[in-house]
Amino acid sequence: MDQPLEHDPKTKQQIKDALYTFLYAPVTRQFKTRIETLIARNTVMGGYSHKHFVYKGVVYNADVTQPPLKKNRLVAQLRGDMDEYLDDKDKLNNQELPFVLGFINQVLNSSNNITDYLRVLPESLHAPLLQLQATCPCRATCLTEEKVHSLRQGHRNPIDLIKQRLVTNLLL
Repeated sequence: MDQPLEHDPKTKQQIKDALYTFLYAPVTRQFKTRIETLIARNTVMGGYSHKHFVYKGVVYNADVTQPPLKKNRLVAQLRGDMDEYLDDKDKLNNQELPFVLGFINQVLNSSNNITDYLRVLPESLHAPLLQLQATCPCRATCLTEEKVHSLRQGHRNPIDLIKQRLVTNLLL
């Protein structure tokens, strides 16, 4: 008989981390590139010597050193781009991440078996789970078909958000 995940209490966190990385590493890199580009453009346009700026009370810094006491301001021509960046980041953090991570947590809390996770999560998320499963002796299943169907039907929105994120990642 296959063992449940109980043999290693860190396994569920590893699964959650693997799914998060699979879903959000591309968009995280894109946000990093966007802010670094804005900082570089601001430095050139403002004639500043240090790669940073302050916008709405927050310091955005691309240098490894602390910015000087006199902070650079975001030039007016880049405010639209910065507002778009902040809006996109806000949408991700407030309209997508809580739903997707909440769904993933609920799936992980519903069972102690990777096979059950594979049954509930969209097929597009199976790759990181299969990689983990190859190193984990836990392949048992305990969720009924009704429970799997219930979890999927009750979480249509997060599942759609996951699918949209993966398609968007392909375009990044």
